[in-house]
Amino acid sequence: MTKLLEVNFLSKQFNHQAIIEDLSFTLYRGEIISIVGPSASGKTTLLRILSGLEQPSSGSIRMEGKDISKIKANKRNISLVFQQSLLFPHMTVEENVSYGAKLANKKRNEKIFQLLDAIGMKEFKNYYPSEISGGQQQRVALARAIATEPEVILFDEPFSHLDLRLRKELRTWVRKFLVERNMTAIFVTHDTEEAMLLGNRVAIFHEGTFQQFDENETLYKKPKSPFVANFIGGHLVLDKTHFVPFSSCHLLKPENSGPYKCYGATLQHVTYQHGQKIGHLFVKELNQNLSLPVKDIELEGGLKIYIPKQSIQSFSLNYTGSLYRS
Repeated sequence: MTKLLEVNFLSKQFNHQAIIEDLSFTLYRGEIISIVGPSASGKTTLLRILSGLEQPSSGSIRMEGKDISKIKANKRNISLVFQQSLLFPHMTVEENVSYGAKLANKKRNEKIFQLLDAIGMKEFKNYYPSEISGGQQQRVALARAIATEPEVILFDEPFSHLDLRLRKELRTWVRKFLVERNMTAIFVTHDTEEAMLLGNRVAIFHEGTFQQFDENETLYKKPKSPFVANFIGGHLVLDKTHFVPFSSCHLLKPENSGPYKCYGATLQHVTYQHGQKIGHLFVKELNQNLSLPVKDIELEGGLKIYIPKQSIQSFSLNYTGSLYRS
């Protein structure tokens, strides 16, 4: 794989407060990564630094080996798609898509028409932003970003203002669009499901750095710290060094499983997901919630969670930070 973007020991302070601290990572050509973390953790600041809208306090950014840390935003081959589409209201769909390419001296009518066709907006090319839906506006914003022929596209929670159904449809469509064209992109979000759907690799951003940066399966099976395990969900954190996946927690005493740990739990409520009855439980001793299938299980009175000791795993990091509770 070819290295495209290299971030080395990047830091940013505002009023003597560290927002980003000694962050390093590599983005490969054709790769799509997601950065997910709590609100106000500095994710957007990172994108603004990568795009050139903010200057880092220290560290470097290299594109294909060239240091671009001091290069202005309009001279970097990087596009940024914001939460809102920010289309020009007085321009048509076609004019909006053409505008960025024109400024970058990369306007070709054939390319613009191909983009409009690719995003399914060819028949709406003469419409104004107020005449199309929110999802269509985001498609146009994506096409406008691509029209400048960037090496990297940055997405700052581009689906956050859309309703749930449209958000799910559009993020699937955008990922397919990028993958088919072997484009390189970084998505920022606070939604772990969205991060895992969009990214080949996912970075958990907290306290100014990546707590873990891995493929989805590794994040779930081998979280490095209690923060990561709690943030991505699906784990019961027993203490600062041990955890167990929800899949290894049982409401009925397991047979022939050897020694086990047991915790009392109370039922908070019941929902149905993908046709399955799910009990949402609270474990007071651990001060944690977990969700388990509860088909054919008596839910009246106190409940117990049984955990085979052989299922208990250890975190790979010696973690001293906050556990994080969602």
